[in-house]
Parts: sequence; structure tokens; C-alpha cells
Amino acid sequence: MRSRADAVSRRPGAERVVTPLELFFDLVYVFAIGQLSHHLLAHVGLRTGVETVILGLAVVYAWYMTAWGTNWLEPDRTPVRLLLVGMMFASLLMSGAIADAFDGRAWMFVVGYLLLQLGRTTFLMVALRGRTQGGHFVHVAVWELPFGALLVAGAVTEGVARLVLWGLAVVGLHVGGWSLHWLPGPGRRLDLAHTEIAGSHLIERFRLFFIIALGETVLTEGRAFSDEPFTAARLFALVAGFTGTVALWWCYFRRVERIGVQAAETAEDAGAVGRRGTWTLTLVVLALIGIAVADQLAIARPDGDATLGFTVLAFGGPAVFLVAQFFFLHDARGRGPRSRLLGVAALAVLGLATAPLPLIAGTTAATAVLVGVAVADSFGHRDPATEGRGPASAG
Repeated sequence: MRSRADAVSRRPGAERVVTPLELFFDLVYVFAIGQLSHHLLAHVGLRTGVETVILGLAVVYAWYMTAWGTNWLEPDRTPVRLLLVGMMFASLLMSGAIADAFDGRAWMFVVGYLLLQLGRTTFLMVALRGRTQGGHFVHVAVWELPFGALLVAGAVTEGVARLVLWGLAVVGLHVGGWSLHWLPGPGRRLDLAHTEIAGSHLIERFRLFFIIALGETVLTEGRAFSDEPFTAARLFALVAGFTGTVALWWCYFRRVERIGVQAAETAEDAGAVGRRGTWTLTLVVLALIGIAVADQLAIARPDGDATLGFTVLAFGGPAVFLVAQFFFLHDARGRGPRSRLLGVAALAVLGLATAPLPLIAGTTAATAVLVGVAVADSFGHRDPATEGRGPASAG
């Protein structure tokens, strides 16, 4: 007879698929990413940009720790379902406070965030006790408690102090994740190769979260277009932004995601592939938020003068997206594609060249680079499904 802990933990080797409740849970993060975009759009500047990065890192960490943690659970068990519903509400509190987290809703953000983090970690410590993963989540708690205290301290303070404390907290949380929550002495970091990771489940969760972030870009473009009077220039800016979004989708699914799937299916350690995908996804989500805001600015004021903030978002967002993909592919295949590096170089050149021009010129130039990379993925190398099976072209 299975113990109560075993009743909610996934049996070693058992298959794991994404459930409707997990998809329902992810809907809150559509709202969260939208709130991050609105926060940045309200005042495109250095201070707001740093705030958005800090909040974005916090949101992505909360999401991917949930994806990893629930990978080891039986999703149809009632306690697991209640856990997801509870985390969904905590995520809703956190997301609802994003727009004013550095103003009057700091406590709502912190309370929602800590309920989500500590509730999930405590549940997993109990549900997985007696197994390697159970000990690992004890390490997670040791990492998360002091950085949670920094979040609380930030909520007590204001201004630059809150910015610094929350920045240290989210960087510390991500360092913990990167190190697999290593502790000194007997607390060696988790060996993912021996934890029965369900690689297909993680890849599907990453795929769906990417679609959520990309979908928010489309929604942002649509809202910007519908909120302003129709002009031919705005229509052209919408076409340029939408084309760039499609190119982002193509770059992800044509090459990167397919190589990730194959790597997870053939690797002895699917967890290592999932770990690489985690950091790629973190950068990609931040990049998409920047791209969405740049597109919205260009659609609202296509003939307006480009500002430094717009240029950084319009060209820096795609550059971060391409850099993240380059390192993932380099790690997975041993060699990154030239198309990503050439794309980054082209973005840098065009960013400088279009700085004196209207916003529509910047959006169009950035889109042209992304389309070029997408074309290179389609015709510049052999089928991605066979790329990882031996020495591959640089692309």
C-alpha cells in the first residue's frame, strides 16, 4: 500500500503529460506578462526598465519552479489539484500588484509571491520525502527563506532601497536555481540524471509558456492598433510588428524547440536539457516583453521620433532573443548557428542607423532582421530534426 506521500508523487519512470489544470494555471501568467508590459509602457525609461526586469525575473522564477516541482507529482491526485488552485490564486495576487509593486501595492506582491513559493516548497518537501527530490526541496527552502526576507524588507522600504533589495532577492533566487540549490557539506546539489525527470512534460510546459509570452505580444499589438484612429502608417506598423512576431515564432519552433525535443528524447539526462531550456526561456520572456512594448509604441506613434528607450527595446529585445537561442543551440549541439550572431550584429548596426528616424523605421528594420534569421533557419541548413545526430552546419 502506498504511503500518503507516495500517493501524490509520480512513480519513477511513469509518463507525465500536461493536464488541463496546468493549462488553467498558466492563464494567470498571461495576465502577469501583460501587467509587466503595461508597467514598462507607462514610462519607458531606465528606472522602469530595471523594475520590469526585476519583476519579470520574479515571475518567471515562480512559474518555472512550479513546472519543475509538479513534474514529480501525480497531477490527478486531489491534494495536487488543490495545490495548483492555491498557487493559481497566489499568482493572481502577485500579478494584480505588478503595476504598482514599486508604489502602493508592494505588500500585495510580496504576500502573493511568498504564499506561492513557500506553499509549493513545503508541499513538495512533504510529498517527496524519502526520495532524492524531497531532500532537494529542503535545500530550496534554505535558499528561498533568506531571499524571501529580502522581499519583505523591500516592501517595508521605498524608492531605491526597495529596488536594490528586490533586485538582490530575485538574482539570489535565480542563482539558487542555476546551482540546483547547492549547499555546502552534505548538501551537494541535486543530480538531475537520477531524479526521473519527465522530459516531455517539461518541454511541453516550456512550449506553452513561450506561446503565452508571444501571444501577449500579439494582444499588445492589437490593442495598440484598436485604441488609435486608423491611418496607413499605423497599419504598416501593425504589419511590421505582426510579421516580426511570426518570425519569432518561426525561429523558436522551426529550429530551437525541435532540437530541444530531440535532445530530451535521446539524452541520458533529460533534466540537463530542461535546465538549459529554463534559462533560455527566462531570457526569451524578458525579450518578448521589450519587443511587445516597442511594437505598441510604434503602432501608437509611427511617425514619432525614436527615443533611446524605444531603440533599446526594439533592437535589444530581438538581440536578447537571438543570444538566448544561440547559447541553447551551442550547448545542445556543441556549436551555435552563425545566423543568430549575424542577426545580433545586424540589429546593432540598424539600431544606430535608424536612431534619427521615426519609430516605424526602427520596427521595420528589426523585423527585417528577424525575418532574415527565420529564412536562414528554413533554407540555410539541413532539417533540424537531424541536426543533433552528428556534426552540423553552423546555419
